[in-house]
Amino acid sequence: MNIKNSILTLLIGSLALIGCKKDFDTPPVADLPAGNIITIDSLRKIYTAFDTTITADLSVYGTVTADEISGNLYKVLYIQDATNAIQLELTASSSRLFFQGDRVRVALKGLTVARENNMLKVINVDPEKQIIKQTKGEEIAPKVVTIADLAISGVYSPFQGQLVQLNDVEFICDDIWSTYADPIAQYDQNRTLRDTLGNTIIVRSSGYSSFAGTTLAKGKGSFVAIVSQYNTTVQLTIRKLEDLSLTGTRKIKCPVYVKNFEDQSITSGGWTKQNVVGNINWSIADVGSNNTYYAMISNYSGTNTACETWLVSPSFDLTNLTNPILYFQSAYKYTGDALRLYVTTAYTGDVTTTTWTDITSSATWSTGNFIWAGSGNINLSSYKQAGVRFAFKYTGTNSNGSTWEIDDFTINDI
Repeated sequence: MNIKNSILTLLIGSLALIGCKKDFDTPPVADLPAGNIITIDSLRKIYTAFDTTITADLSVYGTVTADEISGNLYKVLYIQDATNAIQLELTASSSRLFFQGDRVRVALKGLTVARENNMLKVINVDPEKQIIKQTKGEEIAPKVVTIADLAISGVYSPFQGQLVQLNDVEFICDDIWSTYADPIAQYDQNRTLRDTLGNTIIVRSSGYSSFAGTTLAKGKGSFVAIVSQYNTTVQLTIRKLEDLSLTGTRKIKCPVYVKNFEDQSITSGGWTKQNVVGNINWSIADVGSNNTYYAMISNYSGTNTACETWLVSPSFDLTNLTNPILYFQSAYKYTGDALRLYVTTAYTGDVTTTTWTDITSSATWSTGNFIWAGSGNINLSSYKQAGVRFAFKYTGTNSNGSTWEIDDFTINDI
């Protein structure tokens, strides 16, 4: 009897374990009618002159070429087959459901093929009810194209929505010290990619992307992305930074360093502020006709406040530069002490204990009235070593003080 009871207990336990076992790797498959199967190219052609809602039982198969994982896309998937590609605009995020390389079937009945700013897409797609995963790990190889190939023909780029690869491209010099987007205000931003023939294309990235605050890759190489379009502008959408391989030698030589304040941060890249007297600080502004962000300081806010404030650069190694040159722009207005420019090779971390060399007279400065002026090329041949830092010193009194603006702090090797 004891043996029988033991066997019965084991059987009950085994059945309980089997009943409790869950397969987390296999999502439930929705039961959606397949209807007639069409290609993505046929799906795109459903749109003629107006947004068109599909009333028949149709399905389309495709492989996910871009998902939401990096945050550069939100409520959006791109799918592609052997004929074409299209954007799926979703009613909810699919970041836990569908991933790059998933082969899916989309049940199209009730969905609308729309054109928004000349981008063809299928809208109002419920990712849980209208997309079914078939398999995973089926990556699609990008099509190798040139920037010229992506040009609009008629209304659309011939590669709209497709995964492409551009070779021998680099970001333009004006952009390479910027980040991919604005991670502070979380704004989308455009950067410009150029090929060896001088053709350019916009790379647009979201301020919510995981790489928004990353400085652009500075070399030349290959660039894999999705082709998107906004009205008559063809753009590239990055899936993830691992798709970029811009490590080769550039065709066009750029400045060694640029701080242009377009990231709206005074202290990014290792810049620091120090208050010796008072608490007046440098800030970011974009007022006026210069149409750009810049560093600004003023000791006036209803009344003047006595202050001494320093803006100190990061450390530079100029050892291997042939002819290092410093350049920046300045503007100012109102009565007060002139801004001073210093350099040191032995920074202590404290501006008051550091031995500085005053190189103010080496620069050309604004003549006032907020008129911008270039500093001219400031020769740094005496500082071809490591540990070189620069600093702007601003002073004001209780009775006066100028407003100073600085932009495009640049080190070149010419």
